[in-house]
Amino acid sequence: ERIKIMENYGAKVHELKLEGGSEGSIAGAEVEIDTRIKCLEVESKNPKVWWARQFSNPANTRAHVKTGREIVQQLGEPVDAFVASIGVGGTLYGVAKALREAYPDVLIVGLEPGSARYPISGGYTHVPGTGDEVCGGIIEEMMNSGIVDRVVKVSNSDAIAMSDRLVREEGLFCGISSGANAFMACKLAEELGPGKNIATVLPDNRDRYLSEKKYTT
Repeated sequence: ERIKIMENYGAKVHELKLEGGSEGSIAGAEVEIDTRIKCLEVESKNPKVWWARQFSNPANTRAHVKTGREIVQQLGEPVDAFVASIGVGGTLYGVAKALREAYPDVLIVGLEPGSARYPISGGYTHVPGTGDEVCGGIIEEMMNSGIVDRVVKVSNSDAIAMSDRLVREEGLFCGISSGANAFMACKLAEELGPGKNIATVLPDNRDRYLSEKKYTT
């Protein structure tokens, strides 16, 4: 479906077979390395090609600082915790910056796939053997800043189950990253107890998971 949409916009789609990897529906860098290398190669050979580099583009983080400020404005009361999956890190880092500015004691929690081979929770900000051209970026800057209080793992099965619930019970046609976020937000609500405000985002549409293809932005 997404390939057809892109082709209708005039894009020439290059498909790559990705081998192995972690649970790509929640992951970022690990499942994207091969495609990032290809993007770098294509861009270097063609002056008409521009690669957005979502994983290292500072505009990504800046955009989500605005998301964080919107959360502060619309909620109108303190945010006790914010949780978001770490794809390339822009959402978590940008929102965290805005929330920490407004509420210095807010708990910032990042999520990663339970099967990650090089877990951020284990200290990895690069996939071993890769350079800064295709890895590191926002995630490395974010983790070095100390703004994230915890990085926890969520299984694909828990994320999928919650995304299914969001569709059935709330009518929200969202994807697996959204399911992971909602799953952990519920867990944090149980941990922190009554009267606490737990914020998250639903960043993906379910239509991107109608097939198992992976995409690099």
